[in-house]
Amino acid sequence: MGKKEVQWEEMKNLKKAGSFFVSCLKKVPLQKSFSEVINFLRRPVTLPDNILVAASHGSARFPLRLFRHLTIYYQTSPRLLLNFSDYGTRTLLGKIPDKQKVIPRYGRIVGDPNRNLKQDDLIRFHDFGGNRIFREKFEKRLTTSWIRFIWRKKLLNYSYHPYYAEILKKIEAIASKNNDPQKPIVFVDIHDVGDRILGPRVQDDVARKQKFAKVVISNAPDEEIEGGVFGTAPQYFIEEFADILAQNLEIERKEIKINNPYKGGNIIRHFGNPHKNHALAKALKGQNIFAIQLEFNRSWYLNEKTQRIYGQKMKFVRQGLMKTLKEISNMNFGEPPLQEEEILDEES
Repeated sequence: MGKKEVQWEEMKNLKKAGSFFVSCLKKVPLQKSFSEVINFLRRPVTLPDNILVAASHGSARFPLRLFRHLTIYYQTSPRLLLNFSDYGTRTLLGKIPDKQKVIPRYGRIVGDPNRNLKQDDLIRFHDFGGNRIFREKFEKRLTTSWIRFIWRKKLLNYSYHPYYAEILKKIEAIASKNNDPQKPIVFVDIHDVGDRILGPRVQDDVARKQKFAKVVISNAPDEEIEGGVFGTAPQYFIEEFADILAQNLEIERKEIKINNPYKGGNIIRHFGNPHKNHALAKALKGQNIFAIQLEFNRSWYLNEKTQRIYGQKMKFVRQGLMKTLKEISNMNFGEPPLQEEEILDEES
């Protein structure tokens, strides 16, 4: 082959490569925001259409105008702020598509989304280590002032109410696209908890007397759904979820506890009980929803002393969680009916 023929072949190859590159560029959503383009290029992991995942304490942020009302400890100690949230769960949800995840804009410092509006600890004034969060003057504004209801409402409007509205909106979107009415929407609210109670300084930290399990799964077993049925998800479902999760995280099944010590907060009770929530029932369009709370031991993937994430450990737990969410959607929803012999045995 002569020199000119070689050059001609190289030009043809370059032309093919250029055409392929242009065709790829056409698929990139250039009219979208920068973050959406990045997400497109990263190709987020796809999940079954009936899955929605939340991290109700996944934000450690707070409105800037609130800064002057914080105590000196909370103004100067990032680790206290991070520890007061479950910010590691935000990273756990990092690979989940935006349309199937919900994280509040601000942390529970402006109102705990996992509490109902009547609970005393909806707005906390001390963290779990007893550290004071707000300055005394601002705390009085929220507790004893004659306009305290206005101040509390203002805090809740920052994040609490918008978060609930966003969850409902995404449940409605998933329900409208669910082509299999026999397959329920699976709503998982993810939290984490630590074995270390933080003080104002590192030397003031103390370890919990009893360490938490690797994972706790809750379905609000004391919440009546309808006609004597309790729990925001059936028992067979959470047992299966626990079995699959243990396998994917390579831990023993006994390291996953069910409803102990947590039974589930307000998020799964509110969005897992359409018979008490008219707006939810309307959004579901007659479909079922299984709502569970998942609580990880954060020491698994986070240095509690510094509040820094262990990259590889976080990646491993996230992969196990993602795999579980995919597999759980393919399970047989519904318990097999009892045979006549089994009914007779139970009655006897």
